[in-house]
Amino acid sequence: MSPSTSVKLAKKLVEQLWKHLAEPQSTYQLPEEAVFSNSIAFFGPQPIGELSGISTLFDEVYRPLANTFPVVHRKEYLFLGGEFEGGTWVVSAGEFVGEMQAPYLGIPASKQPVKMRFGEFYKIENERIVEIRCLFDILGLAAQAGYPLLPAFEGRSEVAPGPALDNGLCYNDKEPNESRKTLELVEDMLGGCNRLKGSKLASMGMADFWHEDMVWHGPWGVGSCYGFREFQEFAQGPSVASFPGRTGGYHQARIADGLTSAFTGWPSLKGHFTGKPFRGFQPTHGAIGMNIMDFYVRRDDKLHENWVLIDLIEFGQQCGVDLLDKLPSSTSTALENA
Repeated sequence: MSPSTSVKLAKKLVEQLWKHLAEPQSTYQLPEEAVFSNSIAFFGPQPIGELSGISTLFDEVYRPLANTFPVVHRKEYLFLGGEFEGGTWVVSAGEFVGEMQAPYLGIPASKQPVKMRFGEFYKIENERIVEIRCLFDILGLAAQAGYPLLPAFEGRSEVAPGPALDNGLCYNDKEPNESRKTLELVEDMLGGCNRLKGSKLASMGMADFWHEDMVWHGPWGVGSCYGFREFQEFAQGPSVASFPGRTGGYHQARIADGLTSAFTGWPSLKGHFTGKPFRGFQPTHGAIGMNIMDFYVRRDDKLHENWVLIDLIEFGQQCGVDLLDKLPSSTSTALENA
């Protein structure tokens, strides 16, 4: 089987996986178990963490979601596929839109419409899903339910929208040369990030890779930035000030498809927390890593849009802080309600 055929089949498999939730007000039905390997490996956000096996995946991920969002719209706005280091990956990102009818991971049920961002990387072998890497914006969900667990931030706090030009869904084959151009641009940008000298933003040369009217959507607690100046001031600036000399590119998957690209790493970014406080966390003066997902859309010869999910709950644990301890102690977790 040629690589292109493998990617094409893998994309079709994942596209069909959640087709039943693709419309507003869909009843949350569990996906078909047959498409998953019995020994599937799942890497998720804290407090879910790493899981193994199809039964555990359904019991600790999908059934709790069905319990919390019995009627939901899984609104997908990014979808792409590709190969990385001999593996076939399919990537999906978007938001769950629905009323929160039961607690989730300790967050009390709001009984109100909410949106929860998601990012998912599926590894496919022999037409089965053998690995999933997944992040939810759990802190964003908590904030919408009335429990902001991080201090105020400079970025814009609205839930991130999808691509401005509605060009992030690559269900069909894209021109290989365009995919190659996008991947090379993203990898060149990563190379720039890794030229960081101390906390000097200019040392990375980011203006070479981003449009001036770029849009950057971080997780709740960081927020969205519109324009290169906001991006440097509210997103990259605070990060390099907290983690001088940080490096990235430690990826389990990194692909491009047409104008889109995505990567993830556990952790994706490494450094030492020796600088300024970060999002309410105090410096540990030790090594840190961040589990991150990045999704991009290119416009012409530069990057235009970037969606980022970071497991800040897991990062907090590295700093000795359990953010979910701030939630009401009487609330049962969604795992207990499954």
